[in-house]
Amino acid sequence: MSTSTVPKSEPQPTQVTAAPRPVKSSLKPLFQTWIYHCQEGPKHLNERLEELTYRLMRDEKNCTRRTNVGGWHYAFDFFKLEESVVEGFRHEMEQHVQGFINHFRAESSRKKDNFRLQGWINVNRDGHSNLLHCHPGCFLSATYYVKIPEAMKGGEIVFRDPRGPAVAMYETPGIDLPWVGTGTGIPFSPTAGHLLIFPSWLEHRVERFEGAGDRISIAFNAINP
Repeated sequence: MSTSTVPKSEPQPTQVTAAPRPVKSSLKPLFQTWIYHCQEGPKHLNERLEELTYRLMRDEKNCTRRTNVGGWHYAFDFFKLEESVVEGFRHEMEQHVQGFINHFRAESSRKKDNFRLQGWINVNRDGHSNLLHCHPGCFLSATYYVKIPEAMKGGEIVFRDPRGPAVAMYETPGIDLPWVGTGTGIPFSPTAGHLLIFPSWLEHRVERFEGAGDRISIAFNAINP
């Protein structure tokens, strides 16, 4: 009887899969738009500011039309009025503007800048609004709310998305793109005593409102001295 030897198979080398090499990456937000929102403005001045507004409204020459659709728009520079309440309001607003600017500086670089404020009063009533616009010739703009009717419907200030047509250029079914937004803008509901400061190039409008009473705000620009 013959015997045969069956050769043993040689062990095959084990294939080793290299671990994925970590890739360092980061996200950098670009072209951010910052809005300063203070909910504790100088409410102690509101009653006197309201009284001043109604006093100015008695003279027809104090009224003009800018972006307002209806309503009353003060025709001159509010801050040139020689009124103690205006001086107090200017002092408060200058501190807010300076705080907004210094927020973006290192603590060691914060300082007092040289600028001036130029402002006006807006009074909107039932059915009134303001058209979409921006504020050329200045670097910051702001709105302070003196009086808001309790039963007001609408009347929001709406900031338009500054990226123009970008928000309409995406069609990504099933994929969420959190940076896109809706393209309709961001509304802020006004409340007496609230202050908003924003870049002057940022387009905004005021929605039509319904209800009894007056919506009184003081808008102003920060400009070079």
